[in-house]
Amino acid sequence: MKKVLASLLLISAVLTLPIIPVWSADAPVISWTSDELAFMEAHPVIRLGVDPGFVPFEFFDEQGQYVGIVADYLALISERTGLSFDVVKDLTWPEAYDMALAGHVDALPAVGKTAEREDHFLYSDPYYHFKRVIVTREDDTEISSLEDLEGFAVAVQRNSSHHSYLVSYPKINLSLYDSVEAALTAVATGEEHAFLGNLATTNYLVRSNAIPHLRFVSFEAEKPQALHFAIRPDWPELVDIFNAALATITESEKLAIHQKWVVLSPDSIDFRPLIRVIVIIACVTAIVMAVSFYWIVKLRREIQQRIIVQQDLERAKRAADEASEFKSSFVARMSHEIRTPLNAITGMAYLLKKTHLTLTQRIYADRITQASSSMLNIVDDILDYSKIEAGKVELEMASFNMDQVLQDVVNIVSYKVEEQQIGFSLSKDPLLPSWFIGDSKRIGQVLLNVLNNAVKFTDKGEVSLDIRLLSREKDTYNLAFTVKDTGIGMDEDQVQRLFNPFTQADSSINRRFGGSGLGLSIVKNLVDLMEGQIEVCSAPGEGSTFVIRLSLRVDEEKERVYAETLSGNPLRNVKTLVLEKDESCLRLLESYLHAFGMHCELATSRANAMNMLETANREPGAPFDLLIVDYDPPSGGGFKFVEAVMLNEKISRKPEFMMLLPAMREDLFEKLDQYGVKSGIGKPVIPSVLLNALLDIFDLEAVAAAHDNEMEGTEPINPDMDLHRTGCRGQQDQPADFSKPFAACGNQVAPRL
Repeated sequence: MKKVLASLLLISAVLTLPIIPVWSADAPVISWTSDELAFMEAHPVIRLGVDPGFVPFEFFDEQGQYVGIVADYLALISERTGLSFDVVKDLTWPEAYDMALAGHVDALPAVGKTAEREDHFLYSDPYYHFKRVIVTREDDTEISSLEDLEGFAVAVQRNSSHHSYLVSYPKINLSLYDSVEAALTAVATGEEHAFLGNLATTNYLVRSNAIPHLRFVSFEAEKPQALHFAIRPDWPELVDIFNAALATITESEKLAIHQKWVVLSPDSIDFRPLIRVIVIIACVTAIVMAVSFYWIVKLRREIQQRIIVQQDLERAKRAADEASEFKSSFVARMSHEIRTPLNAITGMAYLLKKTHLTLTQRIYADRITQASSSMLNIVDDILDYSKIEAGKVELEMASFNMDQVLQDVVNIVSYKVEEQQIGFSLSKDPLLPSWFIGDSKRIGQVLLNVLNNAVKFTDKGEVSLDIRLLSREKDTYNLAFTVKDTGIGMDEDQVQRLFNPFTQADSSINRRFGGSGLGLSIVKNLVDLMEGQIEVCSAPGEGSTFVIRLSLRVDEEKERVYAETLSGNPLRNVKTLVLEKDESCLRLLESYLHAFGMHCELATSRANAMNMLETANREPGAPFDLLIVDYDPPSGGGFKFVEAVMLNEKISRKPEFMMLLPAMREDLFEKLDQYGVKSGIGKPVIPSVLLNALLDIFDLEAVAAAHDNEMEGTEPINPDMDLHRTGCRGQQDQPADFSKPFAACGNQVAPRL
């Protein structure tokens, strides 16, 4: 009803507007130059390209006549000059603009001047000024300036001055339309966020087409825009003719034109369609209201019922939250209460083992320690699971060294490996960086849980941990941690329920091996929290393979410092011989000593190694600087081989010695000095531990000088230095594809992509 009244008031208002004449009958006389007269005689008809939708400035009415503000100005110019204007019809504005650029029309009568257009056209003096305006939906009150449009798409007419104007605002995205009316309709329907155009055209189209729900935002009030005649560049005479004619148009004539088109006349709006729509809407509304009244009464009762149900649900939720909070508090409190006596038991058992005990008593003390440790692990698992269930586990994003995480994990798991009397191997892709950003504690917890699980269910054979690079996306590396064992294995049904909390593979597992059944459930939750994946391949009696895939961002600053440390290849002059019986360990050491820039040679027997040492001493500049020997090389112990090298008179320049020691053999470290071994590191070998040991052993400047003295007159050794510690040669920048299955069963390990 309010809209109907407003429409009737508008009709009554416009009916009272007077019709003012467009121009006077008396045309002033202009003094033309001879060049201008010659031009008008040679070109009596000027072809114009126009914008058919640029209302109220220029457009075609229902009879196909060219009308508008510009048409009235052209009529005055024709009266003053005698020129005729031929308006090319059936063109869109972009088509008319392109024809003007190609020289197929002589002028564009209603154009805003821009720097881009000045390269193609000559311009007359301005003859009409208008202001730009932003148009939004009426419920969008947050936009008050151009700055508020940054980051949004703004509708604008293609090839208009507003189009050129917005190009200078790179933060505003443009949606181009062939007509202003289409752009305004898109804003009204919500398809576009805002429109930019001139106030007169926008106001005319909005009112004449009754486009609803629009809001006008004025800006740049101090910078009104002007309309010009844009003329082909080879007709400067026409510019002077237009300027002379425009100068004769009086202010009263300009005012008459403005009031004729900018203030709507009574017949400019056809309200009959609007009235029909209003009547239809009123009838439909009456029907809808009648039906709605019936349903409102019915639905009120339903709403009341739902309110009661909702209140009951909220009370139940509060009770559940309180119970969950109480449970979490109880678990935390009880874990503390249980830990206190367990720590006392563990400590007293440790002190007890330091006293003089019989063999039977020592076995009993070991069992006490093992039982206490197992119970502590169960308490830790329950507490972690409680935190995960309550959503209180948050990841810490901090810089960490992956090698340090691996070292900590190996140190802890080595005890159980030694206790099980099984093998353990570790391999790490030498192309992986060392420094990452992430939660090192949670990554270590995941690896430790999976490794402990693998060791627990393996009574013969070995457990291996392999870290590989899958792919790289800029500074994000997609890694695969593969834990493989030769244990009891699982069938498909056991694998399916493996990650369920408080669940073991079968009912006998707890009796045989113990545990809470929470470890792998915690692992799954932590991996999900880190947006990774975990997969399992297993078969009864054939062992299991766990593959954990994580995406980690590299700490580029620390990795750069690390790379700069090695960029000068400080170990390039250290010539190394490695004696190791295990082929896989030998190749792994070789890759590490290469990703450091060192030259190394390999031996798998004592005789071969001794022969290589003797041969190297006979050649200038060839003696080895370092001998890395396994504690248990083939054909005898490592210390005996070191002793044999020291006593060999054919080896005049003795190398420095580094020994690879088995896990959990701290007693062997005491023998290093006794045999003249500079350094000992535990197996499996961690790259950073190996590097630090090498840097501690050598005075690198002295090594370089020794080689220079011995190599005078000979070709220097030039090891392959193409392998860079921080690079990923052969790896393509590509996103992680976690949807593909991992070939990790049987004897396979995580693949290199």
